[in-house]
Amino acid sequence: MWDAATDEFSWADHELAILEESCRTRDRIVQLDKAVEDEGLMLPSSQGSRVHPAVSEGRQQRLALARLLVMLGIPALEDDPSASRRVYGKQSR
Repeated sequence: MWDAATDEFSWADHELAILEESCRTRDRIVQLDKAVEDEGLMLPSSQGSRVHPAVSEGRQQRLALARLLVMLGIPALEDDPSASRRVYGKQSR
């Protein structure tokens, strides 16, 4: 994600910090999804089966990632790929 974003756009220092946190969040999502894949969606507990806690945390991390990406102005995948990112009213790169 870092390589794709830094190859595609020019970033200010404060934006690079947000991008870095976005990358960390995405890595966390991958780890959480892997835990569910390895351990299963449902886990045994003393009160019967329960949903793996990584499911809820993954959902929260996805929301956080979406907010970070909005802050950066990264277009969604369904947007026109030829559209350029705009920063402070000026087209970057």
